[in-house]
Order: sequence, then structure tokens, then C-alpha cells
Amino acid sequence: MSEQMEQPAVSMKIKSYFSSSVEKAIQEAREEMGPEAMLLTTRRSSRQTRHLGAYEVVFGLPAASAAAPSVSSTSDLSSELQSLHAQLEEVKSALHVSGVRASEPAASSSVSEELYRDLLEADLERDLARKVAEEAVDAWRQTQPSPASLRGAGMLRRVAIESLSKRLRFAPEFAQQPQESGRLVIFVGPPGAGKTSTIAKFAVQHCLAAQRSVRIISVDPHRVASHEKLRALAGVIGVGFTPANTISEFVEALREFRTKNVILVDTPGYGGRDFEGAQDISRCLASAVLKEIHLILPASMKRADLARYVRQYELFQPDYLLFTKLDEAESCGAALSAAIAANKPLSFFSNGQTIPEDLEPARSGPLIAYLSLREAGTREPAEAVTAA
Repeated sequence: MSEQMEQPAVSMKIKSYFSSSVEKAIQEAREEMGPEAMLLTTRRSSRQTRHLGAYEVVFGLPAASAAAPSVSSTSDLSSELQSLHAQLEEVKSALHVSGVRASEPAASSSVSEELYRDLLEADLERDLARKVAEEAVDAWRQTQPSPASLRGAGMLRRVAIESLSKRLRFAPEFAQQPQESGRLVIFVGPPGAGKTSTIAKFAVQHCLAAQRSVRIISVDPHRVASHEKLRALAGVIGVGFTPANTISEFVEALREFRTKNVILVDTPGYGGRDFEGAQDISRCLASAVLKEIHLILPASMKRADLARYVRQYELFQPDYLLFTKLDEAESCGAALSAAIAANKPLSFFSNGQTIPEDLEPARSGPLIAYLSLREAGTREPAEAVTAA
């Protein structure tokens, strides 16, 4: 139920109506003030009046309609009222002719707010959600100028999805890049991100299947036993494996296997507190040539944690982002936000544990498919409208 706030006026009765939508406020104003009342303005409620309703519409009614002038009124006052009434009639007529255009900004604002809330609910970063919502409504208005058309929530969602997709960048396909010996593909990322299984998938899909010679090197100067899982996987898929427990062993392994087409490098999973141990490895990798560094991040991770790891792992100067665990993410709004904020190309997506099938080149479709947006009070996966 809307609440009201009166504003005093000398020659005109002016009243503000507050409600959750512009349409409800206008309806209430018409019911109370009658058909002679004219719409003066619509706007978002101020911070002080927001508790009364999200939107404020201001209506005016000529004072002559509310009360007759007294007998003692002067001719000047009567003339002034007649002039004012004539001016109000002109404004009212103009508003009637362009009524759709006058109400369109308010309707657009209402729809933009609804889409904005849906994007926030999908865990998109706040500023990004605001920009995408506004861009989507503006783009939709250019093709469908009627405010009523903005209620096509499904179509508006597609416009928002296209806006998000255009912000994403993607790495060139691995097979199309130069095939030189000693090419380093390095995987970095936090603990539990899925580096080990991702390396095994990559080795099968992009090395063995393409008949490229390959060697896996696992470097971890801090935990000797950390190599064992990857060693076992390398044995299962039939790829040579070398553990390196010191930086010098790592450098020697790189030199020994430089004739391989591809050298896959596994690095320790550094968390927030032990990141100082990453300095030596990052310095060693910085001097390497023919390398590409993939920062592996779980799409199921919270947005704040993703942003923190993107900042911390900038120490390694990663070339690409690689998202894992898409199948475990309720929504990929956090991953989308991290990718757009980092402004780094996406290389691969991993959406399961099966080796080697659950690894695919990055494109917008899978991320968008996991972006949940609300429509008609329900939550459902948004359609992937682009395959780029």
C-alpha cells in the first residue's frame, strides 16, 4: 500500500504519491485527485523518502478546482488564476499527446531495477550488474520503444546475456598456436582448484591425441609427497613424469626435456598465508620463454575469494583464466565477474571429473548457461544465446 506526502502550494494543489511502482502510484493519484489532476514528474524516491516507496510521482491540481475564490478576491488574483489555469491546460494537453513518451523513462527505470536485482541474485558484481541492466534496457528501448514491451522479461534477459558475452575474451585454440619444441604450459592456482585432473585431461586431449611428445613436471619445494597423485595419473594415461623438489631440480628438468613438444608444469596450490613461498617459482617462470600460464580457479568459489586469488596470483603474471567445477556452481555470476574484472582471456572450462572428456575450450555458452536469472518469480538457467 502506498503512502503519501503533501507539498504546500499557493495557487495549485501539489501532491506526491509513493509506491513500489510508477503505475500503482499513478493509479492511486487518479483515484484520489480525479481526472483533472495532471502528472508533473516521476522519479526515484530520495534516500529520506525511500521507506515510503521506491518511486515518487507528483501530481498537480489547480486550486480553483479544490476551492472557489472568496468574494473579497481582487480582480488581479482572479486574472492570475485564470492565466495559470490556461497554462496548466496547455501542459496537460501536451502530456496527453506524448503520454507514452512521458512515462517511458519511469517504466524503463522500473524494469532496469528488476533486472539489476536479478543479476545481483545471480552473484554478479554490483557495479557490473548495474551497467549490464542499464545497457540492456537502453538497447531494448531502441528496438521496442513502447514501455509495455519492456515487460518481455525473457527477451530482456537475452539482451543482458549478450551484453555480458561481449565483455568476455577467449584464448586462441591450442592446436592453432605455433608448434615448437620446449613449449611450456604452466598451471597455477589455489589448493583444491583441480590442477591435477586438469593437467591429465589436457595431456590426453591436446598432446597424446594430437601426437605431440609431452612431459609432465611437478614442482613443489615445500611438500615432497604432493607429487604422488599426479604421478599416478601420469602413469595411467601413459605420460612421462618428473618430480622436482627444489628450484634447481626444476630448472634441470626443464633443460632435460626441452626437446619435447609440450612440457606441462604443475605448481603448488598456494593459499593466502603461504603465498610467500611462491616467490622463487614465479621468478624462475618469469625467465622462461615459449610459455603460457593458466590460472585455474573453481567456478563454485565465492566471488570475494575469486577476486582475492586473481589479485594474489598476478605474481605469476598469468596469460589466461581456466575455470573448473562448473558442474558444482549454483550460478556462474561470480566467475563471470572475476573474468571480466581481470580482463584476461579464458582458455578452458572443466565441468566434471571424467578424464579426459570433461575439459573443453572456453566460450561464453557454458558460463552463461550456469547464470541463473529470475523470471516470473522462479529461478531457472538462462538460455545460452551465443556460442562464441
